[in-house]
Amino acid sequence: MFIGLTGYNHESSAALVDEAGLLVDFYKEESLSRIKGDKSFPKRSLDRLISQNNINLEDIVNITFYERPLSAFMTILKTAGKHIPESLSLISHQCRNFNKSSVACFLDIGKLYPGLEKKLVYCDHHLSHTLTSLAYSDIQKNICSIVVDGFGDRSTSSISIVNNHHQITELWSSIYPISLGLFYSAITDFLGFQVNEGEYKVMGLSSYGIEESDEAKKVLNLIKWDKEKNNIKQDMRYFKYHISPEVSFSSRLVELLGTPRNPFKPLLPEDKEFQYYANIAKGAQVAVSNILCEIFQYSFSLTGCNEFLFSGGVAMNSASLDQLASLDFVKKIIVPPSPGDPGAAIGAAYYSFLKNNIKKDIFLPKPSLFPSKYNVNDQKKLAGKIINTKFEIISSDLRESITIAAKLISQGKIIGTILNNSETGPRSLGHRSLICDGTNNEAVKFLNTMIKKRSPFRPTAPCMQKEIAKKYYIIRDELMECYKTMSATCKCKDKSEAINFPTTHIDKTARIQIVENSQFLDRLLNELKRYNIEILANSSLNLSGDPTSFDLIDSFMISSRSPLEYLITDFGLLKSI
Repeated sequence: MFIGLTGYNHESSAALVDEAGLLVDFYKEESLSRIKGDKSFPKRSLDRLISQNNINLEDIVNITFYERPLSAFMTILKTAGKHIPESLSLISHQCRNFNKSSVACFLDIGKLYPGLEKKLVYCDHHLSHTLTSLAYSDIQKNICSIVVDGFGDRSTSSISIVNNHHQITELWSSIYPISLGLFYSAITDFLGFQVNEGEYKVMGLSSYGIEESDEAKKVLNLIKWDKEKNNIKQDMRYFKYHISPEVSFSSRLVELLGTPRNPFKPLLPEDKEFQYYANIAKGAQVAVSNILCEIFQYSFSLTGCNEFLFSGGVAMNSASLDQLASLDFVKKIIVPPSPGDPGAAIGAAYYSFLKNNIKKDIFLPKPSLFPSKYNVNDQKKLAGKIINTKFEIISSDLRESITIAAKLISQGKIIGTILNNSETGPRSLGHRSLICDGTNNEAVKFLNTMIKKRSPFRPTAPCMQKEIAKKYYIIRDELMECYKTMSATCKCKDKSEAINFPTTHIDKTARIQIVENSQFLDRLLNELKRYNIEILANSSLNLSGDPTSFDLIDSFMISSRSPLEYLITDFGLLKSI
């Protein structure tokens, strides 16, 4: 058995790969700790992996950490050292927290499972991302891997050629502190959203922005692609993430763009400053999309490959995917369901699996989108009393529950789902979802603002079957796998009814989900055909600021703290009393 771990810097997680190369279990620490974005050592996740799968420590061949901690630590210090005295606070912070950084992984494993630390190995950060995306690809040889994130070991972006599983060669990299990911995070910070959490809010806000505005143009000039040097060029005078532990942008950015948004004040479309901040978001989004296109173009010139693996935190920028797929040389783009650091635990586990398998003709079996093991019987024991006192069991048969749920949805109701194993990535695909009629304006608004308590400029995702997607949207074959995991936006067809759907962004795009045959949502959509409902609105089962629900108890908490009435569970359809 092979275990992969991430942690300390971004959301922590743990993955388990068996001797056949199959991903058999995966957990994000936030799912178990209930702390949004939990980046502590993944103690709960590792413990659950071992206990749920009845693993003896001697069965574990290696436990792999997703980066090289000392390399990452020293890169930050070396960069900060070039900017003394301005960077003294960052240097002091790094040194004081040395034992709390990823360097402590060896000791933390030993505290939890003495002796297991002797099996610890380290994998290059971007290689972990590459191996994660490779596992989800049906093409595993002669393919180009592009990784773009905030920072990993020493690189912030990289291009590699995957000749085969044992021959992956890095051909280009952008070295810290020049970083497309950290640039976007700094703008996120300026706009009053939480770094490493609010970037998707910037992406949603950008759809309201005007690319020709002065604000957008100013942001665009902060970071560009240098065609002569084939690298990213960033004006670091406007940023401080490389010299400060607390502030990501400098006073120069304030002088350039004006007053940063107050994070404690809600941002509403009717606010007088809304357009100003939307224009800034637009500039950041266009900058990211343009530079990604340049990176893909350069990748093609280096490798000749027209099929791409795309991972790292910036690969979660779903609004850029449609533009990338429109490049004339692109044949296919594969984005794993969890392209950021949590998903890199999967690639880390595969690193050791491949190191211990010298066969040339290995093909990694494609992981399930729902790998996190979930013991239904344990849940029934824990939740039985709550179900009996706080909920009415409308039906204990799943087939009948789907029939009733379809009728409720046709009446404008919102349904929560807590079914079987949970999703790998940050986007709920039906097992941990809030769903309603995707064409019902009132229902979608109620789901978004009353239950989720989200900002009104953030639309939910439309979910549908493939033939329906082609009816309303401009679907690109190059992104078909991305649509299945809600990883890419697409444009509405001209004069399509979808333009007026409440799940459509103001710029006439939508981050769609195409369901696969036999998935729960596919079965529900088949039942909804009798009510002429073709599209569901799908959002994660959580309240704004909380992690997505992992188990029944989590979903009961949401029901108690919101107007959510109905839940489809492994025990049937429940209605709160």
